[in-house]
Amino acid sequence: MVLLAFAAVALLYSEAQAIEGSELLFKGTNSKLSNKDKSLIFNKLGLRLSKDKKVIIDSVCGQDASPAVTIEDLNGDGIEEVFVIWGNTCTSGQTGQSISLFIKSANGAYMDNFGFPGMDYTKMKTGNKGYPDLMIGGPGFCHPVWRWNGKAYQHFRNQPEVKGGCDGARK
Repeated sequence: MVLLAFAAVALLYSEAQAIEGSELLFKGTNSKLSNKDKSLIFNKLGLRLSKDKKVIIDSVCGQDASPAVTIEDLNGDGIEEVFVIWGNTCTSGQTGQSISLFIKSANGAYMDNFGFPGMDYTKMKTGNKGYPDLMIGGPGFCHPVWRWNGKAYQHFRNQPEVKGGCDGARK
């Protein structure tokens, strides 16, 4: 019985943490997402609030993750897609940031299409099935371009920043 009570308290704490974290994560955005969707995105990022609840930190090293949210409608269907650029060298290596892209799936849940090191994104003029190709920026002179396949973004090709920038890069 004590174990059950402890589990209930932990669940309530976790839900409260997700609500407070999502409020801080989406602060200053014009998102129309429900509080439930915002909390889901916060939880899927694997981030948490600092003890004073003023900073969002990573759950590995406890360092400031400095998340920045951008709301887009990539395919023009009226449903928001959510980019989050977040991280630090603990979570994202030398790039120092990671990029996540949350897209609502057919079952109505937001799924992260990226979640890997990247500093920014560029919508390309090319695309597939109503979504633009996305180039993910980062260090170096060769950047991956991701293409929508109808269900998720997948690596499509590499884009050199300068001539020869992708020489030796895996296709």
